[in-house]
Amino acid sequence: MSRRGRRSDGARLRARAASALLAAALVVGLSACVPEPEPGEARRDPAPSFADARTTQVDGDGESWTTGDVAIDVPAGAVTVKVAGIAVGAEIGVADSGIARETFGTPVRIETTSALHDPATVTWDVGGLDPGLAEAAVLVAWDDDARVWRPLDTPLTVADGTLSAQLDASGVVTWATGALSTPAATPDPASPACDGPSLPGWVAVFGDPDRSRDDAALPSCPENPQGDELTVHTASASPVTRALEAQEGAGWQWATRHGAAGRFWALAASLIDDERTVLLPPSATVDVGFRAPSDPAVPLRAVARVDARTATVDLLAAFARQVSLGEVADASVDALLTTLYECGASQTGALTDPAAAGAVAAALTACDLGPVAHALAGTIRDSDDDAAVQGARAAATAARLAAQGRFDDIASSHAEALAAAAALPQGGASFTVLARRDAPALGSWTPTCTDPAADSMALFGVLAVQPPFVGVPRDIAADPQWRDAVVTALAPLARCTPAQQAAFAMQVPGEWNDPDAAGVVVEELAGLGLSLLTCDELFAAAAPLAAGFSPASGVTAGTGQLACAWGADRGKDVADESQRALVQVWVSREAGDAAAVATRRGELEKLPDNGLQQSATITAADGYLLGSYMPTGLELEARVPGYRVVITTTSATEPAQWRMHEGIAAAEAVVAAVAG
Repeated sequence: MSRRGRRSDGARLRARAASALLAAALVVGLSACVPEPEPGEARRDPAPSFADARTTQVDGDGESWTTGDVAIDVPAGAVTVKVAGIAVGAEIGVADSGIARETFGTPVRIETTSALHDPATVTWDVGGLDPGLAEAAVLVAWDDDARVWRPLDTPLTVADGTLSAQLDASGVVTWATGALSTPAATPDPASPACDGPSLPGWVAVFGDPDRSRDDAALPSCPENPQGDELTVHTASASPVTRALEAQEGAGWQWATRHGAAGRFWALAASLIDDERTVLLPPSATVDVGFRAPSDPAVPLRAVARVDARTATVDLLAAFARQVSLGEVADASVDALLTTLYECGASQTGALTDPAAAGAVAAALTACDLGPVAHALAGTIRDSDDDAAVQGARAAATAARLAAQGRFDDIASSHAEALAAAAALPQGGASFTVLARRDAPALGSWTPTCTDPAADSMALFGVLAVQPPFVGVPRDIAADPQWRDAVVTALAPLARCTPAQQAAFAMQVPGEWNDPDAAGVVVEELAGLGLSLLTCDELFAAAAPLAAGFSPASGVTAGTGQLACAWGADRGKDVADESQRALVQVWVSREAGDAAAVATRRGELEKLPDNGLQQSATITAADGYLLGSYMPTGLELEARVPGYRVVITTTSATEPAQWRMHEGIAAAEAVVAAVAG
């Protein structure tokens, strides 16, 4: 111990005697019976101990010394009474109230009958403390009546691995801050528990994510526990939080959550749960119950979503663990977390971009906690309830840590998982229940053509309730009747444009729970234009070239191709050499989207004598038209996304009977007929 100034031997003896008396009195006081808290209540703060401390008596000459990690400097003239007693107590360290784990410094006791004229400087060595925790530290004083460390307004100075305070009054003080914990391990995926799939009589179809699909994030199974009730057991196979939402008109009768115990998840659930939404934390399970809907045509569908609300919960869960918030409920901590949640959940950007998690983190860091801080200060100042003061102190520390940008680091470690989960198609994170009803005619539904998600579910609702597919869940795509039903049910989509059909085809595999069943839809939709087209319709389209001609047999069609022919002589086939004139049309499905067709057109434009013909109609369909005169007539080829049209005219005696403008008109009409 280093000192400044000298004292007489008599003064030292008096100091030792006073120190012994004070220590004895303190030991007696601390040994008094203090009732222990009930289970679920906060544990008491660690009381300061000066049992082995030596009290230094400081007079007007002042003094400076170091004891352990505490340095004290009392300037000359600061003590205006005979002596002031200063002691350094036993180190406290980390303490857990149940509300939060916190770190406390070594307590210092000052005893003086009159305030110091100039403040004493008390400096704690905190070189081993996390710098962020040091920045968040506050000076606290021991309230012996409430038996709690109560934060003071006196500022702490942080510099070079130390905390220092200017003190001029009697009391026991130290510093307090939070305690950091390591991140939680990624939870294992959960699985729903069912005795076996069983359905009440009113259920026609239960569709859940196919377990074989890579994006299955909501494994589910149905159960009929009693009567006409349907219980759907769901689980989160995802490392991120989701919100299981019933779609409009599909609310459940009840919902029960399992495997997400703890104060934080109870609070998070209170922020998200409502009559149509239930929080689904990572690796938790949720059971929801249904009864027969009043309108059997309305699907009962629930989707486990990842959005700003759930991302905020994930970031807050990681933050609460990092700053060691505990399991004992506290109003101040709840108020802080609720305010932070409201800031993060207000973000509107889609989470499919990893940067979106950063936007949520930025909103949490910049959150206006002024009203919360004001309420916390009032509790700290006025409350006689030690647990309330503990909670307000812990919440205030957590608020200071939140403002340091800790959410940015948390978001960086969660961003990829959040973006990946948000980008998963709904088919992997939903279940659908269809009630029994009279099966509608397969082609009786009317697509919007502008809402592919709604159209895909409308098609599913028509197909899945057909008698061959009703019953216990199974692989309906393997049923040979499924493809035939799909072909018929797709007919109404013929009224949609090719672009709208393409958007629909993109939506179905992600929207439906069963990707194999959806795959059949996509395959058959690819040939929809051809499957609905007849040679009579093509004849009407080819009228500029084939007017007055009669159908000719013998034209050869390849797989996935429609071929039609008309001749000038009735009853003669295409191979009859006596046929005076012949018009033939082939329409086939071809791979290639608008970009591929545009690329091919660009290549042709670079060639001399490329045969490209001007057609505003075909260009507007993202296609191109080639045409040329041949010795026997005309030859035209049109390419549009998904289709190829070839038209030929031949005549051994009168090849000039056809003109190119007639061929262009016929090609435009055929393209319009096949591709909309």
